[in-house]
Amino acid sequence: MQDSGIGMNRGLVDVTPDVRLLSVLRATGVNLNTAIGEILDNSIDAGANEIDLYVYNNDRNKSNIMIVDNGKGMNDATLRGSLTLAKELKLGINQLGKYGMGMKTAALSLSTQFEIFTQKASGEVLYGEYNINKMEQLGQFKTTVRLTNEEETSFFKSKLGRRQRSGTIIVIKNADRLDVTHQTFVRQMQSFIGLTYKNFITRGIAFTVNDVPAKGEKIEAIDVLMRENKKTFVVAERDHYVVEYNAPKTNQVKNTSIEVSATVLPKPDHNSKGKKIDGKDVQLPLNQTNQGIYFYREGRLVGQALNWYNVFGEKHNEKNRLRIEINCKSELDQEINMNFLKGNVYPTIQLKNQLSEIIEPYMAEMREKLHLEEKKELAAKAKKIASGLQKQRKIEMVIPGSVVNGKQRTTSIDKVKVGSKTDKKIDNRAVSKTVITKGNSKSNNTVRDIKKLLVAAKEIRNLLEAKDVSEEIKNELRAELGLAVAELQTV
Repeated sequence: MQDSGIGMNRGLVDVTPDVRLLSVLRATGVNLNTAIGEILDNSIDAGANEIDLYVYNNDRNKSNIMIVDNGKGMNDATLRGSLTLAKELKLGINQLGKYGMGMKTAALSLSTQFEIFTQKASGEVLYGEYNINKMEQLGQFKTTVRLTNEEETSFFKSKLGRRQRSGTIIVIKNADRLDVTHQTFVRQMQSFIGLTYKNFITRGIAFTVNDVPAKGEKIEAIDVLMRENKKTFVVAERDHYVVEYNAPKTNQVKNTSIEVSATVLPKPDHNSKGKKIDGKDVQLPLNQTNQGIYFYREGRLVGQALNWYNVFGEKHNEKNRLRIEINCKSELDQEINMNFLKGNVYPTIQLKNQLSEIIEPYMAEMREKLHLEEKKELAAKAKKIASGLQKQRKIEMVIPGSVVNGKQRTTSIDKVKVGSKTDKKIDNRAVSKTVITKGNSKSNNTVRDIKKLLVAAKEIRNLLEAKDVSEEIKNELRAELGLAVAELQTV
C-alpha cells in the first residue's frame, strides 16, 4: 500500500529538545562528589595549580558553593561554549573532561542557577549566567555573557588574588539540593578530593575547602595502597604494560600503555574491624567494601574498589588487605566504557581479558604472601603451645572421684584426653573446690596449670578443625607439635 502523504510534512524534522530538558537533567541522580568532581576536572584541565572550595550562606540565608581556580581562564568564545550542552572544547587527548556535559549537569544537580567569572591573562574579566528558570520563561536555550561591572571585577580579583593574571570562579547559588551541613561538606570533600585527585596533589596541585569564604587548609592525598606504611608489602609499583584497543571511528587496532601497582596492606589491629593499624585510624578501612581494583584515567580516580570477574574476582574477607591500582590514558575511553559522569568503568571483554593476564601473576603473589604469613603465624602459635605442653607433661594431677584402697589416685598429664569427661570435670568449679584446699598453694598452681593446658589443647583442636586453614598448614602444625599432639584427642 502506497503512502498518500496526506497530512505529513516530508523531509528533515527539527528535534531540538525543549528547554524543559534542563529541569530533567536535574534528576539524573548526580551525587555531591560527582558534581564537584566534574567542576574540579575543568579547573585541572585549565592548568590550575591552586583550587579552592567554599560553602557558605548568602544574603538570602541559602547555601552557595564556590570553586576558585588560577587556571588559564576563558575568552568569550570558550565561555559561550562552556555553557552549551555537549559542546566539546578539549583540544588534547590527555584531558579529564570528555563529554561537555559535566559542569552543567553537575551544577544543575545542586541548584537551578550558577554564575561564572573568568579572565584570560591578556583579557578582561567576563561574566556568564546559567539560570533554568529564566530560560524556561524565555522558552529558549539562551543566557547572558558579558563583561563584568566594577563590583563584579573587584569580587573576582579579591577571591583570585591580585597577583594572579588568569583564572575562573564558579558560584552555584541557592543550592537547594545540598543535603549535608556545611561542616559535613568540608569533611566529605577532604576525603573525596584526597582520594580521587591524590596523583595531582602529589604533583603539586593545592586543593583547599572551607565552610566560610576564607581559604582553608590544604587537602592531603589519600594513598589507597598505603605505600607510606613500612609494613605494606609492595608487589608492583607503576609497572608498564602495552594493551591493544580499537581506535574510535577507524576501528584500527592500536597500542597504548597502562600502569599497574599492587600492595598487600599491613594486618589491621585485632577487633578493630579493619579500621586501625598499630593503633592509628585507617582512612580506608580494610574490609570487603574497600578491597579490589582502583581504576584511574589520566591520573584521576574513575572506578573505586572494583572486582571484575576473572581479574580481581569475587570479594572475600581473605582479600581485605589486597588492593590494585590501574592507570590508563584517555585513548582507552572506548574500551573502558566510562559513563559521562566518570562514576564507574565497564571494560570490554577484549580489555578485560588483557587485564586478567596482566593482573593474575600479581594476585598469585599477593595470595602467596598471605599464605606465608598465615603459615608463619600458625607455626609461631604451634611452637608456643608445644612449649607449654612440654612444660606441663610432668605435672601430676588429681583426678576427682577416683579412689583406690582408700587413697586418691594420681595420673600424669600424658593420659588426659582433651574434650573428654575427665577434662570437663576438672574445668568444673564445683569439683575444683574438692581438690583445692584452703592454704594449699601447690594445689592451686596445679589446677591453674591444668586449665592453661586445656585451653591450649582446645586452641590446637580449633586450628586443626578450622575450615579456612589449609591441610598443608595443618600438617605443618602437627609436625611442629610432634608427639604432644599424638596424645591429644579431639571431641
